[in-house]
Amino acid sequence: MIKIKDYIIHVLDFIWFLKLRRKTQIEIGLGTLAVLFAGIALIYSLNKKAHDLPDILKSGRITVLTDGSSIGFSKKDGNVSGFQYELIKAFADSLGVELVISEENDLKNAIVALKTGDYDLIAMMVPVTTEWKKDVILSTPILTSRQVLVQQLKPDSVPAKIISKHQQLNNDTIYIPGDSPFKMRLLHLSDEIAGTIHIEEMKGLNAEQMVRLVSEGKIKNTICDELFALKLKKEYTNLDISVPIGFEQQQAWILNPKSKKLQEKLDEFLSDFIGTTEYWNIYRKYYN
Repeated sequence: MIKIKDYIIHVLDFIWFLKLRRKTQIEIGLGTLAVLFAGIALIYSLNKKAHDLPDILKSGRITVLTDGSSIGFSKKDGNVSGFQYELIKAFADSLGVELVISEENDLKNAIVALKTGDYDLIAMMVPVTTEWKKDVILSTPILTSRQVLVQQLKPDSVPAKIISKHQQLNNDTIYIPGDSPFKMRLLHLSDEIAGTIHIEEMKGLNAEQMVRLVSEGKIKNTICDELFALKLKKEYTNLDISVPIGFEQQQAWILNPKSKKLQEKLDEFLSDFIGTTEYWNIYRKYYN
């Protein structure tokens, strides 16, 4: 493995060589600094690796990303809550390590941070599909659900004024969070209806925030996981969530492809934990 110390030594040797060639101080300074910093950045990227289970146990902590929503991770009046948070906290407790959790609504940014070794796990639900398995590894499925179209019901609404069939989405626009896992499903749906569904991504927002924007009339519609949409409809009663966008899919968390031992331990934990009284207490707290 390349070491930064060895690289710097080589660069200093190169500087000395340039001095012997009587290069000006400015030429040497600018050229070598550019090479030095670019090289250090490259080596840092190459040397950095994912923390697998032995590294996590040795460090005594697991670093996790999740979205800032009521089922992801939220803080209110000094209390921390969230379906994903409580599940991953139970896993961290089973390992005997500290949970360090951070908020990230953009899934693409989260995956970059995971792959560079900044985080060990992404506790966000993504559908278990071949597209995802090409790039990352997924945990044992945690939930089974489907995506639904979220629209606003106005007082004078009649069935003809809201979308009721997939074909009505042709040439329409659907708003989703930036880099949402729902995007792939919408692209497939465009092909299925032999039309074009325009997709507008809103960076930095999560599904819960998007649903609130629909309820407030600030955007026309969005896509949301059905289980979560049913929960949110109790708060935002002016929503229609009757149109499914896809079939039921298993949903799981995301791990770095290099974290095989962590995946094995997490899968073992989830297989034992899901279905227990403790699991159902957490589930009912956030989805019922």
